[in-house]
Amino acid sequence: MTRIVVTGAAGFIGSHVAEALARRGDEVVGIDNFDPFYSRAVKERNLAEVGRLPGLAFRELDLLDVDGLRSLLTPDTVLIHLAAKAGVRPSLADPVAYARVNVTGTAALAEDPANIQLMAWLGNAYAADNQAGKAVPLLEPAAAAGNVVALTRLGDLLILGKGIGRDKVRGVDLLHQAASQNFVPAYLSLGYSFEYGDGVAADPAQAMDFYLKAADAGLIRAQLIVADHYQRGIGVAPDDSSAFGWLKRAADAGDPEASYRVGVAYLEGRGTAASVPDALAAFQFSSNEYNPRGSAALGYMMELGLGIDVDVEGARSLYYSGESAHIPAALHNLARLSETEDPERARQRYEEAARAGSLVAAVNLALMMIEGTGGPQDFASALQWTRKAADAGNAAGLNNLGRMYELGLGVDADLAEARRLYGEAAALGYELASENLARLG
Repeated sequence: MTRIVVTGAAGFIGSHVAEALARRGDEVVGIDNFDPFYSRAVKERNLAEVGRLPGLAFRELDLLDVDGLRSLLTPDTVLIHLAAKAGVRPSLADPVAYARVNVTGTAALAEDPANIQLMAWLGNAYAADNQAGKAVPLLEPAAAAGNVVALTRLGDLLILGKGIGRDKVRGVDLLHQAASQNFVPAYLSLGYSFEYGDGVAADPAQAMDFYLKAADAGLIRAQLIVADHYQRGIGVAPDDSSAFGWLKRAADAGDPEASYRVGVAYLEGRGTAASVPDALAAFQFSSNEYNPRGSAALGYMMELGLGIDVDVEGARSLYYSGESAHIPAALHNLARLSETEDPERARQRYEEAARAGSLVAAVNLALMMIEGTGGPQDFASALQWTRKAADAGNAAGLNNLGRMYELGLGVDADLAEARRLYGEAAALGYELASENLARLG
């Protein structure tokens, strides 16, 4: 459990941040001085909408109350500073008041330069802003004093070599010191170190142990990693049911990426019973929270009418939102929908999606290159993309590569190789490959 102080917690953004942190299991203290730019009633309504949550406390406090602030900043506190006096035009009319709150109030958070907690917070903030040169001089003494925030951030910087000479062994040692005080982010960082062999011998099982500690403590990023490792069998035996359980826990805490992945699990019946309505609900929540992969998946459901009325234009609109985030599935689906009306743009989208890792897009791009649709005929590039899909075990890619060997498209004709490729695709259940194999005899 991480202890977090959120300033400006009665505002629209601050109240939502405080709520999200509390729901994921953190200990949250929200503070706000109820500045009158927004009415007190509005801010009290924000707090009322959050409601009473375990681990969430609120105090009416001004940023300039240095002693009051300092009493909240324990050595393991993380500070999220969102408080400010709002309004552009009023700031021109009363600049002194705005400077007092927005400048002096912020400076008050760092009023005591020898305060270990504040040194750790400022150093952490500088590091998060990629100002390691300013962060390290603050983090070093705070880490030496045993501050867990400083130990973890400095450990990460040492492992990455950012703003300080790379020393992975010392970095891991600092992370262990923070983890020994049960600081959850240190568990996550140690998981990375053991997974990738940074400062220690790579040990996927040990990495998984640290990821599980962070996940158990409610760290959503760790929960997503644990789910992924259970699905892929990294550091642990494959277990789709456990993977789904961790995804569901993160989704129930309101994480939109987890909700997207829960939707995929429901759609595929992976780790849980297949359920189109549950998949649709998960994708809708993810999309509503502006997750582009969730939007692309919801568009797919709309296009095919899975649990919802068919709405191709609605699907296209959702794919566009995914395209702006370079989501391969969205790019592929937009390309597929636009092949007839705009083949040149469709070919471009297929290539963008293929370069982002979509094997289906790679197959379709190759077909357009073979046919000379949306651009020049290009057998050499078509062979490259088809082979990429085939090498990854894509059934359509294997079949199409077999066809290219059969016809000698971009490669010397080789019927034996064509038969082999058709056979691999047929073994994966690809019906067209079975027909091609039978045709060749």
